[in-house]
Amino acid sequence: MKKIPSFKHFLPSAAACGLVGILVSHTALAGPPEGRVMPAEAREVIQGLFADHAKIRRAVTTTEDGYVAVTESDDPKVAGALHKHVTQMAERLESGLQVRRWDPAFAEYVAHYKEMDHQFQKTEKGVRIVVKGRTPLAVKVAQNHAAVISAFAANGSEEHDRRHEPVKK
Repeated sequence: MKKIPSFKHFLPSAAACGLVGILVSHTALAGPPEGRVMPAEAREVIQGLFADHAKIRRAVTTTEDGYVAVTESDDPKVAGALHKHVTQMAERLESGLQVRRWDPAFAEYVAHYKEMDHQFQKTEKGVRIVVKGRTPLAVKVAQNHAAVISAFAANGSEEHDRRHEPVKK
């Protein structure tokens, strides 16, 4: 007859149980991992913009210290989504939260976000954004970000799953 190990054999030590208990209770008290997951409303806005990318026009002017971008649509629903998206992303980045952390260009942009000045202005049909880097690297990172966002507007969902190169590797 086979000997079956006792249940006690599988139990971790009392000290390990105590540590696990502390970690579990701390995690439960901390609540959900804010900032790690994009809120559903923000995801819906982004997905709508990707789906409607053909209705979006974007013009970017590179400046000595950054860029100016005007992103608009003749469709009032898309224009409203542009307004909402820029507000949502600005709030997220201002609070230090990540965006597309798996994408090297976005990780770099987030890392240098506080080294840039961002001005957002609603237009009747979308948004006008002026970004100025306060360091030479921040200028390049801002300009790279503008190019990635232009690719999103041009290519829609097909661009979403691509990784984008950072300025510095």
